[in-house]
Amino acid sequence: MKTPWVERRIDPARCLCEAHIDCNDKADCVFLNSVYDVIRKNNVFAKRLLNMKSKKTQVVDFRQAQEALRDTLRQGMLDAATRLLTEEGPAAMTVRRVADAVNCSTTLLYSLFGGKDGLANELYLEGFARLKAEFAQAAAQASKKKTDTDGLAPLLLHARVYHDYAKRNPSYYMVMFGDAIAGFVPPVESRKQAWESLAVLIETFEEAMKNGTLPPSNPTAAARLLWAAMHGAVSLELKGYYLKSERADELFNAAVNAVLRSLRVGDGRA
Repeated sequence: MKTPWVERRIDPARCLCEAHIDCNDKADCVFLNSVYDVIRKNNVFAKRLLNMKSKKTQVVDFRQAQEALRDTLRQGMLDAATRLLTEEGPAAMTVRRVADAVNCSTTLLYSLFGGKDGLANELYLEGFARLKAEFAQAAAQASKKKTDTDGLAPLLLHARVYHDYAKRNPSYYMVMFGDAIAGFVPPVESRKQAWESLAVLIETFEEAMKNGTLPPSNPTAAARLLWAAMHGAVSLELKGYYLKSERADELFNAAVNAVLRSLRVGDGRA
């Protein structure tokens, strides 16, 4: 039997989970109404949910439906935050702007992410996930060719990928490595995940040391040394510290080559 508050809060014609009759949790129904108001105004959400509803074997009970709705809305907010970040810069990435972008209340955003820091942390991790994917793609392509005789080619390739990524995604880069979002400090666990995204550099140094391209040393320290050089050059470029007459690409390459040369002749402290 329907409880009075369910009848007031949810109209069967607009029910998303087809389980409102059995629902005795007022908070759940309030949540569903909030989600409904969002997807009614967003075709992307509506399409996702219609697709979800068509696969009835995947939604077997109210709780499963609620989680699917929550995940859809959460992803939509992340997509909106990403658009604001990439199109307008970090300053535009406020809780209010993100909520407005998906036509929901800031309260709902806080319930899903715990506030601006939670949303910023997701963008932080997303930035590193994208960088990791580009590293992996470049490595896969390089392994198919293997035409370079220079043993340093894989390291130079990863340096180029890093530089290109930063130039194409300056807002993400400043969230990942800068102070683009005021007051945001990545949690320790997130920082560990971020460093794992750069693990490919360690693996590449390990291979270079195994095949004799570089003398044996600590591959992790070598990777950190190269990353420090790349990050320094990229940060100066993105923040506009170079003179117009200076070629940022040449300065970046010079910094990378200086590190690799020092490691190659054994002068580095890696």
